Amino acid sequence: MDKYALLVRMNPQYWPAWERNIGPGQESRVWFETGRRIPEEIHAGLQVVVLGTSGMGILAIGETASAAEFRADPDRAEADPSEQAEFKEPRNRVCIRLKGLAAPVPVEDAEANPDTARLPKAARETITWLKSHEHAVLMSVVQRHNG
Repeated sequence: MDKYALLVRMNPQYWPAWERNIGPGQESRVWFETGRRIPEEIHAGLQVVVLGTSGMGILAIGETASAAEFRADPDRAEADPSEQAEFKEPRNRVCIRLKGLAAPVPVEDAEANPDTARLPKAARETITWLKSHEHAVLMSVVQRHNG
């Protein structure tokens, strides 16, 4: 499989907290759980696209700033108090350097291309692999909306 870049899905349930981290033009470093991805395959320098689910669209782009590490979430203090215990548990996580897009890309633009149409509705994993051509399509759509 062509494992070129990572797609990070942003659940709108958590958007109020994430909006502080990936607002338009804002740069940040955020730790994400890698889920079922093989930790040894995730390394620093992978390109990343952040897709807000439930119609939010493409919200940010970036790259991994670390390899996958088995650790607690260093940002757990920012989490809702009811979720801090979960974030304290060591899990495979990767640090991603993100930049919020000045203009979010409507999800319909990703769905309009046959190569990326399935991505907004695909597996509900937080992080999945993008093939090189899928990443190229998404970056082209981002460029059209953000110059």
